[in-house]
Amino acid sequence: MTRTIFLLALPVFLATGVSMLATDLYLPAIPSLPEMLNGDAVGAQYTLAIFFATFAVGQLVFGALADLYDRRLILTGSLAAFVAASVACAMADNMGTLILLRAVQGFAASAGTALAPALLREAGDDSVVVRLTSIVSSMEAALPAMAPILGAWLIAAFGWQSTFWFMALIALLTMLAFQNLAFPPAPPPDPDRPAAAVRYWRLLRSRRFMGHQVSHAFAFTGLVVFIMAAPYLLVTYLGHTTMAFIVMQICLIVPFVIVANLAGKLTDCFGIDAVITAGAICQMIGGVAMLLLVVSRPDLLSAVSLTLVMLPVAIGLGFRSGPGFARAMTFCGKHTGSAGGLMMFTMMGMAALGTQIVAPYLVDGPLAVAITMVTSCTMSLAALLFALRPDSSEPVTVEE
Repeated sequence: MTRTIFLLALPVFLATGVSMLATDLYLPAIPSLPEMLNGDAVGAQYTLAIFFATFAVGQLVFGALADLYDRRLILTGSLAAFVAASVACAMADNMGTLILLRAVQGFAASAGTALAPALLREAGDDSVVVRLTSIVSSMEAALPAMAPILGAWLIAAFGWQSTFWFMALIALLTMLAFQNLAFPPAPPPDPDRPAAAVRYWRLLRSRRFMGHQVSHAFAFTGLVVFIMAAPYLLVTYLGHTTMAFIVMQICLIVPFVIVANLAGKLTDCFGIDAVITAGAICQMIGGVAMLLLVVSRPDLLSAVSLTLVMLPVAIGLGFRSGPGFARAMTFCGKHTGSAGGLMMFTMMGMAALGTQIVAPYLVDGPLAVAITMVTSCTMSLAALLFALRPDSSEPVTVEE
């Protein structure tokens, strides 16, 4: 059974892993990118924010297509576009051009994550989906630990452009690997299938679906905003080396992986809603701890102290990574592709907005990041409570 679950998870990991490399492999270049391309720190952060923004928009486009067309064809085409965009990024000679090309790269990278929830949802019942999602999350979590190390080596040995050449190579190999992997068949033709706008409207009207997916998006945003800002804060603001950022990544990822792999068993014992709520509370504790550290004891700011206050946030996301996705998708009816696209759109859109909001304030330290963290954790818990509120008059799933 374990081997079968792993083989089901592998295509989803490959589909999403390429898009993660486009961020994590590139992070070590952020502190030095302004000097390399005659730009500034805000422009360097915008190369991250614009990627998330177009990545978010792509979720809606590819999520709608996933309910209509062959998933293998969609993924192959998007990966080919990602390869071309990565090659173009490697040849960019100024910050403005790189920002523009990163927008194209982000859109091309979005297909894998847009299709992932639908591929997972169609694999079985809630228990199987939670296990699959937790396995995929664990596999994906290894990338932020390893990619910055590889990225730092590539940049030192061959320059920042080499990270984009490497992305192009991995995407090309993934595209070839897809040809030998099994995917759920394309949805059968259905003349009564509602248009994409109608499907999205029905999902937006579902309190349970929207509450869970918005809560999950806020939970994701808080951690991502911190991770995107961490290279600048550690290296430029606090004077640490790139290795400090890499060690921080590992220290946050290992507990996340452990907890994510326990989420399935915890769900069987305590119920899926209880596990998600525990994760939300854990993240809230971490967010408040970070704000207190930044405001009351700025003299203690260091790679170690920031890692310690971020541990509850990472562990909380581990608790709810698989259960959160599975719970939201139980309320989407047959609109799995559109629901997956909408979920990823919300997650990436919020991450892009948060990253862009804090970018101009990073020169002053981590206060803007801490405020964003607490706000995200608070909104995540509020949206979750909204979704859990009982209402016997509301249909459980989206009406077809």
